[in-house]
Amino acid sequence: MAGGRMSALSLPIDGAASTEFRAFRARTPLFTVSAGRVLVTLTLPERLNSSDVEFARGLAEQAAAYAVEVERLYRSGRSSSGRSSGKRRAA
Repeated sequence: MAGGRMSALSLPIDGAASTEFRAFRARTPLFTVSAGRVLVTLTLPERLNSSDVEFARGLAEQAAAYAVEVERLYRSGRSSSGRSSGKRRAA
């Protein structure tokens, strides 16, 4: 990440959270994440360059990795806090 000032936003995700992709003919696409009373929309400049493509590819790769990890945790029965959602096993 680049140096300098940075803002941080943490969105608690639950069953009501959603994402949306919108493509348009005459303008750049939008990608939106909605969680609770927060709506975050990713926008791009009207004239795209290679760094915009790199960002979009990186976003897709990281989102795919996130999905794999969430599914792994779900299938293993672990909660998002790192604790087992079932009974504890003896070591």
